[in-house]
Amino acid sequence: MTDRPEAAVATAPPPSPSTLHDTPRVANDLLFREAAPQGFGDRQNSWAWSMYWWKDKLYVGTNRAWHCAEHAGLNSAFPLFIKYPPKDPDAECAPDPTELPLQAEIWSWTPETDSWERLYQSPKDVPIPGKSGKSTAREVGYRYMTKFTEPDGTEALYVSGVNARFIFRPVPSPRILRSVDGKTFEPLPQDPGTFMGTLDKCSFRTLVVYKNRLFVHVGSVRGEGIILESADPARGNDSFQQISPKDMRAFEMVTYNGYLYVGLRDPKKGYSVCKTDATGPAPYQFTTVVEPGAFAKNPSFSVISMFVFRDRLFVGTDRPGEIIRINPDDTWDLVCGAPRETPDGWKYPLSGLDTGFGNWLNAHIWRMQEYNGRLYIGTWNMATDFRRVAGADAYLHPHYGFDLFETSDGWHFTPVTTDGFGDIYSNGVRSFASTPHGLFVGTANKWEGLRVWQGVSLAAAQSDGLIDSLPLAAPQRLEAEAVDGSVVLSWDDPGATGRYRVYRTEVDNIRDQVMSNSFMTRMMRIMKTILFFMPDLYVPPVPDELWVPGKYQEVAQCDQPFWIDRGTQPGVRYQYLVRAADDAGALSTPSNVVSAPFLTPVVTFDSLSGRIAGLPAANAGVSKELVGTAKRHLQSGDAAAALEQLDQLASKLADASPGQPEWPIVDDLQVMLAKLQRRVILCQAGALNKDAL
Repeated sequence: MTDRPEAAVATAPPPSPSTLHDTPRVANDLLFREAAPQGFGDRQNSWAWSMYWWKDKLYVGTNRAWHCAEHAGLNSAFPLFIKYPPKDPDAECAPDPTELPLQAEIWSWTPETDSWERLYQSPKDVPIPGKSGKSTAREVGYRYMTKFTEPDGTEALYVSGVNARFIFRPVPSPRILRSVDGKTFEPLPQDPGTFMGTLDKCSFRTLVVYKNRLFVHVGSVRGEGIILESADPARGNDSFQQISPKDMRAFEMVTYNGYLYVGLRDPKKGYSVCKTDATGPAPYQFTTVVEPGAFAKNPSFSVISMFVFRDRLFVGTDRPGEIIRINPDDTWDLVCGAPRETPDGWKYPLSGLDTGFGNWLNAHIWRMQEYNGRLYIGTWNMATDFRRVAGADAYLHPHYGFDLFETSDGWHFTPVTTDGFGDIYSNGVRSFASTPHGLFVGTANKWEGLRVWQGVSLAAAQSDGLIDSLPLAAPQRLEAEAVDGSVVLSWDDPGATGRYRVYRTEVDNIRDQVMSNSFMTRMMRIMKTILFFMPDLYVPPVPDELWVPGKYQEVAQCDQPFWIDRGTQPGVRYQYLVRAADDAGALSTPSNVVSAPFLTPVVTFDSLSGRIAGLPAANAGVSKELVGTAKRHLQSGDAAAALEQLDQLASKLADASPGQPEWPIVDDLQVMLAKLQRRVILCQAGALNKDAL
C-alpha cells in the first residue's frame, strides 16, 4: 500500500515575475535561468535537499520549514538558551512547533512540457510524544537519491528520508522510499524487531552503489553516522547490515578508483578520509588515506562533499571550507586552503587561494558536480545568517547569498555567482543534477523557499531567444605574481579583444570585529556553556584569522593581457579578477579569481623538471631535455627559442587522457607548463626578469 494520498498530487503554479528572477545569469559556458516557482509555490519548501535525473525526468526532494525546524530542535535540546520561535522577521514560523508544516515533498520536472508536478508528500501520521492528539510528518526531508539495479534486474529510484527525532523524541526510525515507475513511492519494509525496524537514528543520508550493493549512510540530523549495506535493499528489514566500525563517524562517501572512499568527522583531531574494498566479514577493514586534520593548524572537523573529477577525488570540508584532491595512488594535494607542512613536505594550495576560495564566510564546500568537462562547486555562505547582527552589515553585505565556482582544470576557479544569483536569502547550493537539458542547481533558502536554476549552453540560449548574441569570452587562467613590491597579473584572452578591465579588492582579517561584537560575544558565551554539557556538539572554534574580501573596484584598463599593480601595500592581502571589453564597452564575465600574495610558489624550469621526473623513464628523459634546452635559451636571452621548446613539450603531453597510468602527472604538467610559458612571455615583455625562472 502506497503512502501517496490523492491530495499529495498537484501541479505547481506557473512562474510569475514577482517570484522569478527575470534576468538570466551568464557564466563562461552557461546561461542560468530559474527553472521552477520559488519553493514550488510554497515558501516552506526550504531546501532542494536532493536532486536526481532518472527516466528522462528531474526529481527534487525538499525539506520543510527548515529555519523553524532547526530552532525547534535547538529549543528542545537547550530550552534555557535557545528560544522558539526565532526572532527573525524574515521567517514564517508557527508559534507552536507542533503545528509546523513539516511534510517533505518529492517533485519532478518533465522537459517536454516544462512542467513540475508534486509526486509525493510525506504522511503526517507520527504521534508527537507528550502532545495528545498532535501528529507530525513521517519525513521532514528527503536528503539523497540514487538509482539501483536490484538482483532481479529491476531498476529503482531510492530516496533517503529524515525524521523529526531532532525535534520530538522519540519517533519511529527514518525511512527509505523506493520507486520503480517514477510516479509512486513506497517505504522499504521496517518491521518491528528487524534490523531496519529498530534503527534508532534520525537521518538516512548518502546512497552509493558499489559492487552491486547499495551502501547507505545513516546517523544524526547533523550528518555523521554509520554505514549500512544491502545486496537486495527492496526487502528492507534484515537485508541490511552495518559495515562500518563501531567508532567510525562517517559523513560522506563516494566510489573512486575501485574502492569506496569515506569522509569522516572528528571533533577532536579533524576530518580524515579512508577507503575500503568492502570484502570479508563486516565490519570491513578501512585504510586511512588522509590523516586526521590533514596536518592543518586549525583543521576542519568534517568532510562535507566528495566528487570525482579528471581522475581525482575532490574533497570539500566545513568551517574552514577547504578543498583537497586525492590522486589514484592515494597521495593528496591541497587545492584551496592554508599552506601547511606535512611529512611529505610543504603543501600549498594549487589555486593559490585560502579556505572558502579566499573567503572565510564560505563555511561549507557543500556540493560539487561535473557538467561538460567543468567542475561546479557550490558553497554555504554564512553571511546571510548574521545579516541582522548589529554592526555586521558593513563587512557582510557583499557576501549575502551562496557562491558558485567552476573550474576546467582544478587549479583555476571562476566565480559564476557570489550573491546567490541575486537572492541574499539563498545562502547555499544544496544539490546539483547533470542532465541532457543542462546543469540544474538546487538552493537552500530557509526564509523564502528553495530555488531551482537551470544552466543551459550559450548556443542553446541564443537559439531559444534568451540572449540576442553570444557574450564576450572571459579572460582565462589569470595568474598573479609578486615582483619587487608590485603584483604582476597576466591572462589569456580567447576572444582577442585587446581591451581589459582589472578589478581588485582588499581581503581583511575580520576576527577583531567578530570577537568584539556584543551579539557574537554573547553567543560564544552561550555556546561555551552548551559545549561544557555536550562536548561533541558540532561547533568549530573561531580560528585565528578570518579573511574576508571586500567589494571589487576597477583599478585599471589596459590593452595587453598583463598588468602590473604598483599600488599595493606591504602586508595587505588582495584578490583580483579581469574582464574583457569590446569597442562599445560591453564586458565579459569575470576571469578566475587570484590572490596576492599568491599562496603557492611560482612554476620554474626546475620545478617543472621535478614533476617530469614522475613520468615513465623514456618520456621523462625527452621531456626534461626539452625543458633544459628551453631554460638555456632563455638564459641566453632568446625567449622565442625557449617558447618553441616548451611548445614541443606541450605537443608531447597533449595526447594523454584520464584513465592512463601517467595521466595524473601529465594533467599537472600541462597546467604547470602553461604557467611557465606565460612567465617566459612576461620575460619577453619585460615584466619579469629571466633570473626569476
